[in-house]
Amino acid sequence: MPDSPIPSVVIPPEARHPAVQDAPPASAGYEDQRHRPLREFDGPSELPITLALNDIAMATLLATPESLEALAIGHAYTAGWIERIDQVESIQRSRLRHGLAVRLNVPERLAARALETAPREASVSSCGACGAVEEAQVMAGLVRLGATPPLAAEALQQGLTALQAHSRRGQHCALGLDATGQVITAGMDIGRHNALDRVIGDSLRSGHWPQAVLISSRCSLELVQKTVRAGITTLATLSLPSAMAVEVARACDLNLICCHRGRRLELLSGALSSPA
Repeated sequence: MPDSPIPSVVIPPEARHPAVQDAPPASAGYEDQRHRPLREFDGPSELPITLALNDIAMATLLATPESLEALAIGHAYTAGWIERIDQVESIQRSRLRHGLAVRLNVPERLAARALETAPREASVSSCGACGAVEEAQVMAGLVRLGATPPLAAEALQQGLTALQAHSRRGQHCALGLDATGQVITAGMDIGRHNALDRVIGDSLRSGHWPQAVLISSRCSLELVQKTVRAGITTLATLSLPSAMAVEVARACDLNLICCHRGRRLELLSGALSSPA
């Protein structure tokens, strides 16, 4: 006896999802902005920024397109491409198809050394260390800063007040603070590491270095690395650091402070008093 064809069975949606009849419309609770023109959005700006040494494109950062000279110098310094501000002979900006380019003109030997030793970086807004080829490259340039007391708690509280005043919606803020908690330089960017690079770049250009840096983010390993490479002895962040960030901060004698969004100040590494 031949097999009888199996009749097709159509399962209605309410049988597959019994609760669908009782569920509210998918649009409930949402303000529909799907057709809002992009020019009307007032969120943070973000563009691919290509950093080059002479004719060599070294990195492309997803960054806020402001104060690009400070960003480029700070990133070049913390990435180990340059060691001093006077090694940058000139800076040129140009427009690319989708973003901007910042060219640092440096002696050819520096560009060749950076090309040989530094990792080439693709699009980065958060963690520039992710482009490193070897573990040794991630840890390159770290030194012991020597035990130094952290910024006074009262001064850091002043910095936290200033952080609220400097904050921009959708952006991270990094503040360079003097010993009294006054702001001497500020960097804002969609990426927290870029914001710190801006503070370091401004400090290189002005020659005035902060006693501490306060950043409106959690603390990653790379924030510790950049702060240590810049020789800044205190780093404070709003949110908890990673365990590796604390480990490296302790090894480098960096005063690492978690501010718990202003609720309390927690010293996770460093010294509470001057060494005897």
